[in-house]
Amino acid sequence: MVNQKLDTLIAEACEAAGVTLVEQDMFRAGKRKTLRLYIDKPEGVSIDDCSNVSRHLSDALDLDPEIIEGAYTLEVSSPGLDRPLKSVADFTRNIGRFLRVTRSTGKPVTGKLKACDEESLTLTLKGNAGDIVVPRSEVLVAKVDVQI
Repeated sequence: MVNQKLDTLIAEACEAAGVTLVEQDMFRAGKRKTLRLYIDKPEGVSIDDCSNVSRHLSDALDLDPEIIEGAYTLEVSSPGLDRPLKSVADFTRNIGRFLRVTRSTGKPVTGKLKACDEESLTLTLKGNAGDIVVPRSEVLVAKVDVQI
């Protein structure tokens, strides 16, 4: 019940700030609990976005101290470019961005993510090399590849 309340408050804080929750983690660090949230939106996350989620959620948690008992730390940040993409939602958020995909079958491939689903990723390779379909079962690691 307490977890449902927390999940609802997190969802409301993200909705109010216009961002998507990517991942949440609660762990103990010494005597304090830490609630860490990673948020994202298509145009990227700003410091203001993190502040808005943090303020909204913190205010809501202060109204019901039983949700997180005792002292806690709330951390809100973007997932960062080096975070591996795992879920369909992760990939969907990154359609149109370049990815570097390390496959179980050999060397990494880099291309612009064109489409994704539960089964595969479709990447458009640089130049006129066309599209490649990578089965998700072959993906060891996939990360956003920053193009300079």
